Amino acid sequence: MKKFTALLLAMAIMISLAAVPAKALTSLDNFVSGRFSKVLPVYSGPGKDYYRANNGKASYGGAGAVRIYGVVDGWVLMGYGLSNGDYRIGYVEGSALDTATGLKGAVNTDLKLSDRVMYTTENVNLTDDPIVKCTRVEVIPANTEVIALGIMDGKWGYVEVMSQTGKKMRGFVPYGSLVDKDGYRPPVPTATPYVPPTARPTATAMPYYPTITQSPYYPQVTQAPVYTGNSLLSSLTHNCPNTGIMLPTYFSPYQTTYLLTVADWVSKPTFTPVSYDPNAVITVNGEVVRSGQTSRAISMTDKPQAVTITVRSGNATTTYTIYLQRRPSEKRTRVSAGYITNIYTKNNQWRMVADLGTISYLGSDYNTGSRSNFENKTADTYDYVVSPNCMFYYGTPQNPIRLSTVSEFMTYYRVYGSNLYTIIYIEDEIVAVFPYGAEQMIY
Repeated sequence: MKKFTALLLAMAIMISLAAVPAKALTSLDNFVSGRFSKVLPVYSGPGKDYYRANNGKASYGGAGAVRIYGVVDGWVLMGYGLSNGDYRIGYVEGSALDTATGLKGAVNTDLKLSDRVMYTTENVNLTDDPIVKCTRVEVIPANTEVIALGIMDGKWGYVEVMSQTGKKMRGFVPYGSLVDKDGYRPPVPTATPYVPPTARPTATAMPYYPTITQSPYYPQVTQAPVYTGNSLLSSLTHNCPNTGIMLPTYFSPYQTTYLLTVADWVSKPTFTPVSYDPNAVITVNGEVVRSGQTSRAISMTDKPQAVTITVRSGNATTTYTIYLQRRPSEKRTRVSAGYITNIYTKNNQWRMVADLGTISYLGSDYNTGSRSNFENKTADTYDYVVSPNCMFYYGTPQNPIRLSTVSEFMTYYRVYGSNLYTIIYIEDEIVAVFPYGAEQMIY
């Protein structure tokens, strides 16, 4: 009877254990943006005995934007852009955090990865770039045992495996190609949506509404221009991913104006446009460039310049303008915040007047209550020319609405939100205007 009771108890325990669902793999969807201020060797895993890409020379160039996922066994798991437009996720030594700048949040200093034995169900490509091009690093044969460490974007399994070079290697494979010995696949973790910090300006409101003067030289525009798909670019990349800061950050076919600032030592940037129509005629500063090919290097000086890219397909033509500028010269590119007090024309040019001030807001680490200040270093009021290709947005930082012309902006910019705006200007010309938000000031 005792043996029978013990058997029933053992069976009950086994059944209860089988009913417990397997824990999801560690999610790698959370990261902190920032930069490192020096060149760093990059390994595929947390140690110098791991495989190192680029024939053993993979390195972070210094100063470029990075995503920091956390610290694993004393090494920093991070991602960064490459000069050819690819992306790479790998590890740098933990001391790199001492050189980190512009961190938008707190780094997870003890990232716990999963440690689950799994197997590939087919021949799969392993990549260290699950973000942009998913370039293959190595092929992992079917039925290969791997250690599952985490999951990214619900579709990429982060694994460790022995590379063909005989070194340990970490990278990403399609999650659907992984199962454990029982043919089971851990559930995809529930993603935690990112909620950006909410700017809370405490500047004193203007005691009057801005004076808007309608220009007789410019007709009122009531709708955005219509583009045809054949004359649009599907992508546009440049060769300065480690130092280039693009605004807006991501390319959109319908966004035709951008601001690109690069390090002060960059001398010859290039652009690679790709059109929806493979037969479209693309020109970069007047020179024809085939879709997917790299443009001629653009010689830079300390003065700002505009790069014009046109796409012509049949009777349709779309023009993209990239304002190109070195930084960080106080005389060149500035970012200011203030109240727009007047928009008017003079000598057939639009001009904008803004009253600048000191804005106090809760920074990107607002959960800690840390308060930051953005203080303009220019005069209290300025009056600048508005570029013909200026980017205009109204609304709120969380829901900006793009407008096509200064005429439209005059009509709508106070419809929602306040007249407090972030203003970007190169030399004496305004090139971008959008609703003020503290998180936008942190590059």
